Amino acid sequence: MDDRSEVGQDGSSVGRRGLLGAFAALAAVTTLVPVAWSVPVPMRKPDGLLGLADDDVDWQLPGQKPSQTHQLPGRKPEVQQVAARAPKVGRRAKVLHLYNVHTGERVRAPFWQDGRYVGETMRQITRMMRDHRANRVHRIDPKLIELMHAIQMRVGQQKPLEIVSAYRSPHTNEMLRQAGYGVAEHSYHLVGKAVDIRVPGFRISQLSRMAKAMRRGGVGTYGSGNFLHIDTGPVRYW
Repeated sequence: MDDRSEVGQDGSSVGRRGLLGAFAALAAVTTLVPVAWSVPVPMRKPDGLLGLADDDVDWQLPGQKPSQTHQLPGRKPEVQQVAARAPKVGRRAKVLHLYNVHTGERVRAPFWQDGRYVGETMRQITRMMRDHRANRVHRIDPKLIELMHAIQMRVGQQKPLEIVSAYRSPHTNEMLRQAGYGVAEHSYHLVGKAVDIRVPGFRISQLSRMAKAMRRGGVGTYGSGNFLHIDTGPVRYW
């Protein structure tokens, strides 16, 4: 039924007195319950959407959904550099030393300190582990960052973990798969849970033994490929 109709259900026109009575009843209701008409609807970000410039990202939320990707500005991702100023290192800190072989970006800073993740460093790590081909960034699984730190502790802070491939957008992943690079169709790289690394002065076989001993996820090598694949999926080796 059209709410604008002024015709009663029996087909007769509604009288003037009936209309006045209806308006009076409506005014009485709004006077009694004004809150129901004035409560503002709170606005919030979509779950998992990464804001690189925000300072309130909580990296410790349990069960947080994988984020949507975020397009970084700029036509040349190679010149996108991370912030040079790093947080001060406290007594209880976990430090990562990373280097992206494609963009030249470097991070050497505490990502965890005094019982919580350091948002500034986590954003730097997430940015440098982006898909440099598509210039897209995706939330990196904190468990993967913890796994990289565990390897870092074994190779030492002076040698960076070199990032060969981290997050890959669906387009980049499919392009590499079609080109015959042995890329899995449903790779953990697509959800920020995998990274390919190497460390100067260490053989891939050495890094592989370190990662396998931790039993924190998948560990893989690719023939003559000069990198080690690690991910936070089920424990498996290849």
